[in-house]
Amino acid sequence: MKLPVITALAAILTGASAMADVPKLTHADLSSVIGDDWTGQLIYLNYQAPFNDVTIRADLQAAAADNGLKLDYIYPDEPQANSTVIAEIGADGLSFMGEPIVANETLENDVRLIKTAFACEDMGRAAQCEMTYQFAPTELQIKKMVTYDGEAEAFRRNEYVFTR
Repeated sequence: MKLPVITALAAILTGASAMADVPKLTHADLSSVIGDDWTGQLIYLNYQAPFNDVTIRADLQAAAADNGLKLDYIYPDEPQANSTVIAEIGADGLSFMGEPIVANETLENDVRLIKTAFACEDMGRAAQCEMTYQFAPTELQIKKMVTYDGEAEAFRRNEYVFTR
C-alpha cells in the first residue's frame, strides 16, 4: 500500500520540479503582438451535430494591460459575437489566463511559445485541456486541445490564426 503513495508523491514532486524549470512569463514576452492590425480566422469544432469544423473570419486588436494583454476579438460576419478578454500573467509569472504554464520558450523567428495545461470540462465531460499560444511580430496563433478523461487522443476544440 505504501508503494502507490510513494509513487504518487514522486510524481507530484517531479511535476513541481518541472514547473520550477519553466521560465517566468513577462510583459516583454507578449509585446510583439500589441497592435490592432491582426486579421485571420477562428476554426472551431461545432458543439452540435454534425460536429464538424466551422471556420469564420476574425480580427484581433491587442493592447497592453497592467497585468498582461487586452484582446478584442472581432468577428466581421457575426458582430454580436465580438468579445474582449484580459489575458493575465499571474503575479508569480508562472500562470497565464489563470492556467499554469507548462512551457514558455522562444522558437525560431522570434516566436514566443507558451503552453498551459489544466483540468476542464467539455460537452459535460471531465477532460484535460492544453492551450498553445504562439506569438510573433507577424503571426499569432491560439489553440485549445481537449483530451477526455479516460481517453488517450486529444482533439482540437478551437484555433485562432492571425497574421499582419
